[in-house]
Amino acid sequence: MTRHLPQPSRDDIDIVTVLHALADPVRLELIRTLSTEIEPRTCAVDAYDVEISAPTLSHHWRVLREAGLTSTMVEGRTRWVELRTDDLEARFPGLLAAVLTDTRAGA
Repeated sequence: MTRHLPQPSRDDIDIVTVLHALADPVRLELIRTLSTEIEPRTCAVDAYDVEISAPTLSHHWRVLREAGLTSTMVEGRTRWVELRTDDLEARFPGLLAAVLTDTRAGA
């Protein structure tokens, strides 16, 4: 059985909260990684190129989900995360693409 963790509706996604979530370099890297995926991806720490503890990664996933950037599904003991691209594009057209383009240009 799959369930979704609480997240804001499309209309409740707030620009200030989104920008705050994206301001952290680790969270921005997580979003960059998710932006290249078509399918949901596991939340496990070993699935990402970040050197942080599992509890810290869990915190970052919560901030991203509560900001409305990601959606998290739970299947048994596994959590899957995906970028809410359609919701973000509908709410703030071009924002995600601009943020990702800008960060990739500086990398």
